Amino acid sequence: MILDTAKSYLLTEVAPLANEIDTNPNILLKALKGLGNLGLLALRVPQQWAGYGVSDVTFASFQELVARYSGALAFLQTQHQSAAGMLIQSRNFALQQAYLPRMSKGDVLLGVGFSHIRRLGDPTTVAIPVAGGYQIDGFVPWVTGWNLFAEFIVAATLPDGGAVFGIVPFVETQQATGGAIAFSTPMQLAAMRSTNTVSATLTRFFLSSDRVVFIKPAGWIHANDIKNVLRATPLAIGCAMAGLDIVQAAAQAKSLAFIDEAFTALDSELRECRDAIAQVQHSNTDFIQKVQLRAWAIDLAVRTAHAAVTVSSSSANYTDHPAQRVYREALVFTVSGQTPAIMEATLKQLTSPQRYYPKKSQNITYSQVIHLSHVIHPNIPQWLGDPPVQFETVAELDNDGYYLRRFSLGEHTATHINAPKSFYADGLGIDQYPADLLVVPAVVLNIQAQAANPDYTLSVADILAWEQQHGEISPGCVVLLYTSWQNKWWDKAAFLNADASGNLHFPGFSSDATQFLLQRQIAGVGIDTHGVDPGQDPSFATNRLVLEKSRIVLENLTNLDQLPVRGATLVIGILRLQDGSGSPAAVMALVP
Repeated sequence: MILDTAKSYLLTEVAPLANEIDTNPNILLKALKGLGNLGLLALRVPQQWAGYGVSDVTFASFQELVARYSGALAFLQTQHQSAAGMLIQSRNFALQQAYLPRMSKGDVLLGVGFSHIRRLGDPTTVAIPVAGGYQIDGFVPWVTGWNLFAEFIVAATLPDGGAVFGIVPFVETQQATGGAIAFSTPMQLAAMRSTNTVSATLTRFFLSSDRVVFIKPAGWIHANDIKNVLRATPLAIGCAMAGLDIVQAAAQAKSLAFIDEAFTALDSELRECRDAIAQVQHSNTDFIQKVQLRAWAIDLAVRTAHAAVTVSSSSANYTDHPAQRVYREALVFTVSGQTPAIMEATLKQLTSPQRYYPKKSQNITYSQVIHLSHVIHPNIPQWLGDPPVQFETVAELDNDGYYLRRFSLGEHTATHINAPKSFYADGLGIDQYPADLLVVPAVVLNIQAQAANPDYTLSVADILAWEQQHGEISPGCVVLLYTSWQNKWWDKAAFLNADASGNLHFPGFSSDATQFLLQRQIAGVGIDTHGVDPGQDPSFATNRLVLEKSRIVLENLTNLDQLPVRGATLVIGILRLQDGSGSPAAVMALVP
């Protein structure tokens, strides 16, 4: 999976060098080429042009990941990804053919220089139509990637107020006709200095028609800013994640409860912010709410970075400390792609006594409460190698005046919830799950008939058929899979269903179905078998996909046949085991 590949590379090759990448252009370029070697530099380019053609959801997650581990790399590669996005929209087939197939692997690297056309007042760069193309004169105040990118897409204002966009060299150039491009020395920025941001001066530069990407009408940039006001939020979100990583590490190292509490509060708010953005990204939600969400993401980046500085104490004063770098990156992402509307919303966010934090009051109406957890006893079915379930009486009513037992069992025994720490070294432990994550709506998909084949896996076709009958699965819900395997619970051999070679056979979620559901922005998955992954999948693909973020994975559920297909609310009780990979769970369903 693309995101798994990206995360593995970023964790091993980028994160350890994040501070050096921030200041050294050569190390930054090496990190950029590493993304190119994986084909990750033009993710939205269609497959016909040697790209992946990923969805907006996947691209946003990728942007978050890169920003989480290196702000400088995120900022630089975004320029190139933006240039690729512009070429996708071009009607210049020759340019597309020449550039797009070489952009994913970074065989050609392109920057962009067009933010100046959103500035009010007289244009800083103008283009006059001439024979065979355009003559461009003016000043481009901000172009990133000097000595890193070979070319960039420049924008210049036309006499009618429109703008022409074309590819020009990112080197000092003197044309035979007398035209020229000159560049300043790299700016001494507070953060991401390695990205080599410069200004460009074009003097009677001739842009031939065959180098034109497209021409946009007057006001296009402002309409585009309104339409895509949330597009830059993944960078701010990723920066907030970087700050939280530092806070979490401090919580584990210093064992101070108030740091743990701060992490939990900020992490919960960040998840709510991400969920809110995901729900309105492609909806008809009005611009005001979207720009408020953008400001909220910016505010979170700054506050989590400030929290990282706080928990790092005086060490954060060193310029090479991660908290110092993340704090400076938050400043950059505060103003990246800024418009007057975003500036206004950000200032309101920072100065309002009540920050924009759309906590929704919820009223849960129910007529029935159903246990979805099995009774725990020493003879329940268990995964091979799991610790046994043991009870020991330590106080008797007759002798001690009360009855008390000691018990021991594994974190993934009986009906249980898995945490990201099960599969990711930097994942959350079960003790860090916020309470509001554990009260969630649920939908139930019934594959009892298909599960007559013990190796059956839920398919995308199954989901689409369910949605055709019951409506699209809503964001934020847990998808429960009823296979009727719960009826085998009292027969350990039948429940695990091992063959003569010890291979297990029980149904589960397919990897394709899981990825499809995650695109629906679900809160998690659950099943009445021993695992959401089918018995024949030793890689735990569904667990890994779902738990890449703080989501729900419930296994060994029961009584799913008593739930409606929609409308139930799950209340998931956990043991807050410090750094726990999971926990036995008391799951109850509130049924309308």
